[in-house]
Amino acid sequence: MISLHKWYPFVFPKEYDVRQIAFEKRVQRLELEHNLEVKYQKVREAVEAYDLELYNKLAREHTVELEMFSNRKRVDVSV
Repeated sequence: MISLHKWYPFVFPKEYDVRQIAFEKRVQRLELEHNLEVKYQKVREAVEAYDLELYNKLAREHTVELEMFSNRKRVDVSV
């Protein structure tokens, strides 16, 4: 007689230790956090570069305005 387990063998999963499962979950969580931190760092650097660009533009505008006022005063004094 042919037994059932000969043709349809049962495959039992490897027995995992609770420590192994916890370690694997911790590794996955830390990898996810690291990937998110790298992504956020790139965004943070882009925002800081944009802020610096805006700051430089405003500084140029203020210096141009100051030069315009100082030039008018010199013209008024010489006239």
